[in-house]
Parts: sequence; structure tokens; C-alpha cells
Amino acid sequence: MMTAQDILKLTDPKNQNLPKISADSSYKKYDVVFIPVFEETASSVVRMFPILKKLKLKGNKKESHDVASGTQILKVRGMGNQEKMTPRKIRRMFGSIYMGAESLKAKKVGILCEELDWVYFAASSVHVAALNPAILKPSGKPSKVPEVGLINPKFKSKAAAAKWEIQRGVNMAESKNLMRILGATPPNSLSTETYAKVIETLCKKWKVKCKNIPKKALKTYELLNAVSEGSGHDSKLLVITIPVSGSKKSTVVVGKGLCYDSGGMQGKGSYMKTMKEDMAGSASVMGTILNIKKNKLKLKQTTHFLLPLAENMMGASAMRADDVWTAGDGQLVEIIHTDAEGRLVMGDAICYAKNNLKNIETFYTIATLTGSCVVALGEVYTGSLCNDDDLREEVVEAGKESGDLVFPGPWDMEYDDNNSPVADVANLGEKDRDAGWLKAGFYLARFVPKDKKTGELTAKFCHFDIAGSIDMKASGSSYRKKGFNSGVGVGYLSALLTK
Repeated sequence: MMTAQDILKLTDPKNQNLPKISADSSYKKYDVVFIPVFEETASSVVRMFPILKKLKLKGNKKESHDVASGTQILKVRGMGNQEKMTPRKIRRMFGSIYMGAESLKAKKVGILCEELDWVYFAASSVHVAALNPAILKPSGKPSKVPEVGLINPKFKSKAAAAKWEIQRGVNMAESKNLMRILGATPPNSLSTETYAKVIETLCKKWKVKCKNIPKKALKTYELLNAVSEGSGHDSKLLVITIPVSGSKKSTVVVGKGLCYDSGGMQGKGSYMKTMKEDMAGSASVMGTILNIKKNKLKLKQTTHFLLPLAENMMGASAMRADDVWTAGDGQLVEIIHTDAEGRLVMGDAICYAKNNLKNIETFYTIATLTGSCVVALGEVYTGSLCNDDDLREEVVEAGKESGDLVFPGPWDMEYDDNNSPVADVANLGEKDRDAGWLKAGFYLARFVPKDKKTGELTAKFCHFDIAGSIDMKASGSSYRKKGFNSGVGVGYLSALLTK
């Protein structure tokens, strides 16, 4: 079993066996050079690599050539239309190329990088692809990784800009990999107490204010506490604040931190495997904070990051269906299903923010919240629910720019049937299988501050359900290794919170 210090050691890039990445204007010193060719760039590639002239490259996706040039191997791959490349496709292309390069055991690998704007995504995706779950094993020597050069003749005159883009990308990868490592940590190591210690230590390292709310102060937040009743570990709430000078309004970000979710008394059956990553929302928030600090991003306003931690188990004292608990704002909540626990801890976190923080303009929540979202959107899109039209558009755009796609659900109160005859709200909709991912979002919205006369929310609210987009099965792919999640959320949260 790992200690907090062991986990912290894993989160340090120095201990992750990652490749050195640089920008280069020449391909001469590399053992293997990967050359993605697009329809628009075929002629320029031939000018750069004259030996390829005889291939009569077109850049279509059927083209695949391995060409020996002295001691070098040039691996040419047709990529189709460059105009169709998006941040998501660019990330995956470079990740896949790096995975292929690793298998060749070459010492120095060059990758043609068509645009300066691609360098950031290239560097980020290489370090995400390079993270190996073998670092979780204490025994054995780390495998050798190749040095990586991102090649373009233009980089000779743009060396400083390319170097900066690489550093930005490496910082983003470090932030995503923090999330991924925390998610992969076994739950018997990452208890609520250990996780809280890890968070506090990281915040101290980043020079960010972190408050671990005392148990006594959480006594009236029964939803948060109820989830851990069947566990040997107490629920916790950590509040991380980054102030912005002159900010009159504030933003709250809540990340779900279920260190393990057995489903409680009603269970999950065969779906219990991978539930160690039910804390991924909180880990995504931690990755976002790291990215903001490392890349020196400027927040739009004072931002409070709330991380409710709990463990949903099946002990003799565990909460039951039919229980009624009181939220931190006084609302009574009937438990319909003990596996709808994430919305309980997050609802109380929103209540804590409402009760203790001032001038909140926007609430963001992020969680692996519902299997319904996986059924609806699979692993491609994060599901979102926003009560503000402008924010909804901003969220979708942030997803496109980061490469972590977001699909907005309809803000229609007709979906909210989280009703109870014996309480103010139920933790599951009456038609629980219908649009469950939307109903979970509407449940959370019930705790957002409201106008006493109209009942309308007085703050902007946006919920992200990453149950599918995180790829909790960690099945791996051509662009990242099996054993880690996708690192979703860090990109679009960073974009939404900063200028």
C-alpha cells in the first residue's frame, strides 16, 4: 500500500520517465523521422526530403512508406486533408506517432510538425502518450524512452516561440498526468485522509491557499457525511482559493471526489471495477489548478475550488434507500438509490460555498456522475448542462479549442423530476432511466442560490459529466497507454476560468 509521500513522488514528472522534447529545423541527427503528409503539403515535404520525390506523394490516407536514407529511416504516412485537422486530431496524431516510435527502440526520434500552432498539442500529447503505468510498480527498471525532436525548417527563425510552445504543452501534460496518476492510484492507498493530505501538500508546493474544513464545521452537511457512513473513512471538504486582485465577483468550481464507490447498500454489481476513478472530477480540478499555475494563466476573477471527498461503502451504518438527510442549506433530501451518491456530496459542497463565500457569479461542477451519460454520449463527448446561453456557447468552444469535446444538453426544467413526497428533493428522478445525466445536473442546480420571489437561479451554472469522456475502463488506444484515464476536463476548465 502506498503512502501520501509515495503518491506525491509519482506525481513529480522527474519520476515519470518522460522523453525530452525539443524543436529543430533539421532532421539530420535523428535515427527515425516520422513524416505525416497532407494533401496540401505533399510538394513542400518533397522539397524538404528530396529522397521522397520518386514516391510521387499525394498525401492521401492510403499512403504508407518506410524509406532508408543512409542510417536513417523515414516513415512517411498520408494524412489526408490538413484543413480537417482539429486540436483533438492533432493531439491524437502526435500521440500515435510517439507510441509507434517507442516500439522502435530508437534513441532519437524526429517528427515533422507542420505548424507552430501545433507544437503545443504535439508536446502535450507526447508526454500524455509516454506516461507508463509501470511507474506504479516499485520493482523493475524503467524502459528507455527516445528523445523527441519536433521538426520544421521554420523553427530556425522561430526557435524561441517553438520552445515556449513546447513548455506550455509539457506543462499541460504534467497537469493532465497529475489527474491520470491520481485516478490510477489504488483506493486502499488513496483514502479520503490520504487524498486530503496529498491535496494539501500539492497546494503548499504551488503556493495556493487550501483549507481542510474541520469535521465539526461540517456537522450540518448531512449529505456529504451520509455517503461515508458505511466506510471507515470520514468525508472531507477542501476549499482551495486563488484570489484575483480587484475582483468583485467570484467563481466556484466543485469536483467530485469519491475515493471509491461500491454503489452503497444497493451496489453496482459487475460495474464496481474502475470505481477507484470516481474521484476524477476532483483530480481534474487539481490538474486545472496546476495548469493555471505552471502556465501562469490569469484567472478572470477570484476562484474557489471545492473538493468534497467521500467513500461510498456497504457497512452496517451505510445510508439506505428511504433515508432522509438534511443538506447544508436546510433542504431535505430523500435517498432513492444509494448509488446516486456523487450528487449528494456535490450538492453539499455547493451549499457550503453558498453559505460561506461571497459574490458568486458562476458555479461549475465536474464529475463522473452518471452511467446515463455514457449511454448517451459514449467516450467522445463530455455532457454539459448550462443555464446561460452565452456560457453554453463558451463551453462548447472551450471544448473544441482544447480537444476535449463538450455536448450541451437542453436547459429545460421539464426534465427535473427529482421530486419526493416526504422531502424537498429526491436524489433520483421519478423516471430515473430517462435522460438521467440531465436530471443529475438539475438536481445539483437545486442547491444553487435562487431569487426568493421568482425561484430563478441568481448565478450562472454549468455542470460537466465526464463519466464517459474520462474512459474509466482505461482500455488504452493508439495514442495513450492502457491503465490511465484520458485526462479530460483540464483543458476546457483552464480555458473557461482564465482570460
